[in-house]
Amino acid sequence: MCFLVPGALVASVVLAPAAHADTTPAPLTIDAPDRYLPRGLNLESAGGAGDLGRVERDGSEDFTGFRWTPTSGDPTAIGQDPAAPSAERVGGFASDVVGVHTPADRSVELKDMKAGTSIRFTLPEGQTYQGTYGDTVLTATWAADGSVASLHLLRPRDDGELKDTEVTGKDGVRPASYKVLGGDADTLAIWVSGDPAGQVGLVDTTTGRITGVLKGTWGSGYTQVAVGATYVAWFDPAYGDQKAHLLRRDALDGTETTVDVASSYEQRAYIALAGDWLVSLRQTESFRNSDAPKDRGEPLLAVPVTGGQVRTLLPHARLGGTYGLNPTPDGGILVAGGASAGDWGVRKVTARPDGTLAVATVRSLTPKAGTYSAVTLAAGDLATSEPDTNYLPSLYKRHIDLGTASAGPRALVAQPPLSTDGTGGTAGSGAFALGDGAFAYPAAGGIDVRSAPDDAVSVAVPGGGQIVDASGRYVVFGYGYMSGFGSYQQYVVDREKPGSDKVLLTRPASAAAVWGSDFWTPGDTEGTVTSTDLRSGATETFALGKECTPTDLQAVGRWVYWTCAASGDPAGSGVWDRDTGRMLDVPADGELGDGYVVVHDEGTGQLRLVDFHTADTVETHVLATDLPGYLSHGAYAVDRFGGGVAWLPGRGKPGAMRAVASGVPTSALTAVEAHADRSAAGWTATWQLSKPAAPGAHVVIKDASGATVRTLDAVQHGAELEVTWDGADEGPYTWELAAAPADGQGAELRLTGGI
Repeated sequence: MCFLVPGALVASVVLAPAAHADTTPAPLTIDAPDRYLPRGLNLESAGGAGDLGRVERDGSEDFTGFRWTPTSGDPTAIGQDPAAPSAERVGGFASDVVGVHTPADRSVELKDMKAGTSIRFTLPEGQTYQGTYGDTVLTATWAADGSVASLHLLRPRDDGELKDTEVTGKDGVRPASYKVLGGDADTLAIWVSGDPAGQVGLVDTTTGRITGVLKGTWGSGYTQVAVGATYVAWFDPAYGDQKAHLLRRDALDGTETTVDVASSYEQRAYIALAGDWLVSLRQTESFRNSDAPKDRGEPLLAVPVTGGQVRTLLPHARLGGTYGLNPTPDGGILVAGGASAGDWGVRKVTARPDGTLAVATVRSLTPKAGTYSAVTLAAGDLATSEPDTNYLPSLYKRHIDLGTASAGPRALVAQPPLSTDGTGGTAGSGAFALGDGAFAYPAAGGIDVRSAPDDAVSVAVPGGGQIVDASGRYVVFGYGYMSGFGSYQQYVVDREKPGSDKVLLTRPASAAAVWGSDFWTPGDTEGTVTSTDLRSGATETFALGKECTPTDLQAVGRWVYWTCAASGDPAGSGVWDRDTGRMLDVPADGELGDGYVVVHDEGTGQLRLVDFHTADTVETHVLATDLPGYLSHGAYAVDRFGGGVAWLPGRGKPGAMRAVASGVPTSALTAVEAHADRSAAGWTATWQLSKPAAPGAHVVIKDASGATVRTLDAVQHGAELEVTWDGADEGPYTWELAAAPADGQGAELRLTGGI
């Protein structure tokens, strides 16, 4: 064991700051993938020349104020932004006319968005605004007991006067409520009283007459009425009646036809009519469950009113506005939907002359950017935890080359199983890149290790916790330094250990680091740090120069980075250079790379790279200046295997990720850990390298005479090389590995051994 007495053999070097470099490598920008859920659009009214609605903003989940979007051209803001329903009511129905009611002065402005004209008037005394339907305003008066006394249809005339038409019926039929249940461009469906045949009547918006009562109608607060050219349909899902009831408009007292509607108490359906088709759409589920894509929206369905097969018009659609599915003046239906967030748009459903249905795209809706919540990086393999780009939070990866500032395709690593109870879950949270193309993360009963969805290896661990550190085959799991009371454990896992029990060590929690097979922990003597070789048991110890217990340890090759921040201990930090036996003074609370540390300054929001690779001078480069003041673990990552740095725009915020080469010369290519296995199936060997090798790495097999028996191309996984030879017999044989560094820095690595 090599032990350095504190203060005796330690050369502590305070590095003199050098001038800042003029330039830093150009960063790679990795745009966030689309959010899984489509951009929200609340369609309120559909006209012939455009539509009225509110759209979800970029950068937040808030919606804009009301906008009129023409079929061609830019949207026009209507009313306040954001919308203020208590200060003004904006609406319309199956028309290019939009109404804006201002309660404060009892005014109504009718905007004809197609003609580009508007007119404003004041509501008659005693009347309250109930909505705008076409170019008509519906108002109500009230009886002393709070019930509706009358309904009125207000329409400005060309001479500037206001035409006030009271809604009336015959034979005692009269309005029973101010609520409009549905309609089309010329007709409104309302609650009526006075007719034993039914409770829903149709109002002609021109004459104000109740022209008929739908026989057999009853309902609740969920009753809907759809009015088409030939049929009228009513539907009420409140009491388990999952049928739409249809009557011909020219025979409202005739025999009804019923059509099944997929609806439930939790997901009520909304209906509309297009030609002789009943169109329906269920409410979107409020949670993500077993049928995950439905979170984007339920299918938009259609069935002939005379019976027939159900047709899926859109795989996903979302309800909007007061009536869910918005009728257009020409008898169509406007709805937001599509196959995915990238395919989302405003669609119009219309009946063709031959009676079939057509679905046309009115306009597309740009998807919203997803969110990176955490990043991990090793040997160019970058994994991101993404909370909103899949049906549940998932883990994705891509390979990045910072020499060419390029990123490979994004691929799924892990996603949660499709639950049946709506509880969902996450996959890959707390992932740690291992340097061999795989990623480890906490899972039920221990840890999961995988590089793709179908290659998971689960490792059982007696206790819980998180990934403290990892390198290749070795994973430190459980807890790092813990202050206060409590008993916390730490487990060192060897993924290649034979058998099901892969826990090498169980020890009290403390700061810990692993690089290759070297396992670094606080030493037995305060103010020291000790490395134990997990294979041989050999130890190495150095002194910090402070009487403190490290709260954080990190190791990369010749460098060991420590921080002391425990209450009652002297604070400090540094990097121990194993090659020179010197202690380098560097800032605390950073992430260690090969010859540098990356630290985040909470005061300025800067991300800084501190370069100490010469062990004589230090250079500081500012990588980013726009980060939040506080960053939690995973907001940036350092590639310990000869790579660079990646960081997020702001933890939990949508937007692009950045990655940049460190600009620091890397150490020579070495094998930090190696193991081989010989069995009846052949000989397999792996070498975990300090950084990735260039293509062309190979192993030459020779027999006892020195003759070459076989040359094996090494398979590369991150910074790991692997070969398999199925020709091994009794031997003896020797092998020689030749691998050049992928970054071109340093000599070719050559290793030899026997089989």
